[in-house]
Amino acid sequence: MSIALTFVAKDLLDSAVVGPEGAIHYSTITSSGMMGRKVTTINSASGLVGMINWREKEFVINGVQRKWDHLKSRGELFSAYVLLVVLAVDADDSVSEREWNWGPRPFTLKYHDFHKELLATPNMGNATDTVRFMTYNQHLFHENERATIYFPYQMQDEFEKMFLLMAILETETHRLDVGDKQQ
Repeated sequence: MSIALTFVAKDLLDSAVVGPEGAIHYSTITSSGMMGRKVTTINSASGLVGMINWREKEFVINGVQRKWDHLKSRGELFSAYVLLVVLAVDADDSVSEREWNWGPRPFTLKYHDFHKELLATPNMGNATDTVRFMTYNQHLFHENERATIYFPYQMQDEFEKMFLLMAILETETHRLDVGDKQQ
């Protein structure tokens, strides 16, 4: 079982994130300048504060900062051969995967279902601790599907949840930015 937290706005970086009862669990606010995004601040109902510094490419959680280069990797299986496959096969979801690690438990973030779903699966421990993110989907003839993140009920570590939310926001924002450049 998991708790569904829904982004109220289409813009994930400027939105309230609410639970099924309507209570705000997180809020995201992004500052920007002439050169684009500066910092996204994420406030949690628990009091935990996270920041994504887009220009410095770093995360900050309650004052502790780490560069993305130290937090994410392509995993052990990445090679020049995989890069060639990525370039040859555009729509293959199997290669759009990264490992993110802040603390004792690394997570693999990987898109599924043609980039409609992003899973953050722990590399050690219980697989039921997988966090699922459903991307925003726009529809012409019926209501749009808002972006939603599903945290497992048993995941109680607020620090880990904040880190995973930040990793998911960075991953999804990167995907959207790359898609915008290709159009």
